[in-house]
Amino acid sequence: MNPQKIDALFYAHSIEEVKTLSPLLEKFRTTVGKKAYIVVSGGGFCPCEEAAVALKWPKSVCKERRFKIFDLGIGAISAAVSDSEVPVFQGVYASMKGLIKIHNPSVVIAVSDIESNVKKALKMAAETNLNSSTLVLLPRSTVPKALWMADLRPTALPNWNRMRLSISIITQNRVNSLTRLLKSLSNAYYLGDEVAITFNMDSKVDEATLKLANSFEWAHGPKILRRRIIQGGLIRAVSESWYPSSDDNFGLLLEDDIEVSPYYYLWIKNALLSYHYDPQVSLPELASISLYTPRLVEVVKERPKWNATEFFKGIHPNTPYLHQLPCSWGAVFFPKQWREFYVYMNTRFTEDAKQNPVQIPKSRTNGWQASWKKFLIDMMYLRGYVSLYPNFPNQASFSTNHMEPGAHISAKDNVVKHDKSDFEVPLLGRDFRDLLPNGKLPPVGKLPALNLFNQAVSLKGLKAAGAKLGQDVLECGAAEVVVVDRETGLASHCAKF
Repeated sequence: MNPQKIDALFYAHSIEEVKTLSPLLEKFRTTVGKKAYIVVSGGGFCPCEEAAVALKWPKSVCKERRFKIFDLGIGAISAAVSDSEVPVFQGVYASMKGLIKIHNPSVVIAVSDIESNVKKALKMAAETNLNSSTLVLLPRSTVPKALWMADLRPTALPNWNRMRLSISIITQNRVNSLTRLLKSLSNAYYLGDEVAITFNMDSKVDEATLKLANSFEWAHGPKILRRRIIQGGLIRAVSESWYPSSDDNFGLLLEDDIEVSPYYYLWIKNALLSYHYDPQVSLPELASISLYTPRLVEVVKERPKWNATEFFKGIHPNTPYLHQLPCSWGAVFFPKQWREFYVYMNTRFTEDAKQNPVQIPKSRTNGWQASWKKFLIDMMYLRGYVSLYPNFPNQASFSTNHMEPGAHISAKDNVVKHDKSDFEVPLLGRDFRDLLPNGKLPPVGKLPALNLFNQAVSLKGLKAAGAKLGQDVLECGAAEVVVVDRETGLASHCAKF
């Protein structure tokens, strides 16, 4: 018999777990093209007919031959044998192993606080599937926030647990700002994922900031404190705040005057699974994911106002889009391109902007001094890389910049005046799915792309502009871009695009 292929197999060991998982199960079962079943422990633990009632299904489903809900009868077996956990473990493992083999689910879903022996049995059963079934354990409170899982392609679902986000906070002497940022990070939804947080403090960090960093309790993963001996300045503080530990480690860089939406992590995870972790989707140009939607075209001298919702209304007013400009006010950077950036910046860094060999035509970034972002812009322009940006009404975003005095804003040598209303955007305080085209992230081929100057262009056109400038670290032809070693970031050779 050929094995089936379903998207999700749910397991509930109690009626309360059935009720908790029911919204996500229903979302899978009502999504076109998706197929999902539920398994219950049965017996005294979770009788099938009670589970059916909790799901608002007729009790007859427990006797139907066509599989919809499966009763393992574990409770009855356990009670007949002994009070030991061993029969429960053995019963769940053996039954789930067989069901997983037959139905070949992309994911096996249960609540994260399920009994430890049951959790172990589910993990072992999922790992035995040669076709790769991933066990997803969701905290009960976050299940309603994970309904978008049903919109992911079956090829992306098994990668649910792969991404590892590292938050790097750059801070020195704005303790009130840092307090606000930490509160917003703590209030976000993480779906039970482990997220590391690092405080990067320059040598002149004040006492209040040190005490806050020391006392802050982070419930979602390890906390690390790093302090410089010699003052590094903003360019080093940011660019040296994170370096990827693997190809699945992504860096969220946040200065302390940033604040994030409770939904920021859901945006990141959804985007990564949709555009990076789906083996049937190809978008190698994607180098970062922005949390912020800009209101200005910041690379031209006049800095005109710009409204993405208005610009893209012919496609969809709230379509996400690709932009050649990296974001410095809340963004996740990809490991491969960040390694590239380290090597590129090491090769091209100069204190005098006029000595920089890269001069992008008509870009005010050519004169930026002591800016790590200037070097990242140069690299992305030369190699045709892009960032993914959100686009919601009134530029509501997953991060905002409070524009507080620091190394750039209100600095004595900064002649550019900043209007706070041009930069401080509202935070998205609601589930964003229903704002998206068709209620989900669009296919990669439907994402519009902009060049550095907010002009619509193809991804190939972006590469062509960089190749035409011809100022990368290797001399390449007019239809070639620099290719780098994925592990080291070192420039390797030129290749046609």
